[in-house]
Amino acid sequence: MTAPDDVKEIWAAIASQRIAMLTVEEEGRLVSRPMASLARPDDGAIYFVTRIDAKVGEIGGSSPVNLAYSDAHKNTYVSVSGTARTSQDRAKLRELWSMWAEAWLPEGPDAPDVALITVEPEEGKLWDSTSSNLVYIAKVLKANVTQSPPDGGKIKEVTF
Repeated sequence: MTAPDDVKEIWAAIASQRIAMLTVEEEGRLVSRPMASLARPDDGAIYFVTRIDAKVGEIGGSSPVNLAYSDAHKNTYVSVSGTARTSQDRAKLRELWSMWAEAWLPEGPDAPDVALITVEPEEGKLWDSTSSNLVYIAKVLKANVTQSPPDGGKIKEVTF
């Protein structure tokens, strides 16, 4: 059983890392692209405001996806698998609208080609070594001397 604190920790890591690599299947191949994400734990969803284009078509009404987040400065990494669906839920688009969305979609949340990708997370994994690069280098040097792998930090797996 997944500990509630572990789930909260993964949501916090997702919220702190604004850009996700969204991976979808396209013609039998996996394709990833960077997307600005909006984590909403109370909704149990991660949102992406986007334009109707190929990525929306790839997802269609519902599709399995993977989201990968990386914060190399903090040595924190997250992978989330879940189901994505697309919509043009104008109320939710208006709620989520920000200057970041406006920069990419100047037509606004009511434009006919603006869409919402909603990912409902199912499983997540967090790698967190939370050490500075200097500490990590010291761990690598020690590993080379002792011929044993460095401590990579904690790994947590959750079911949402």
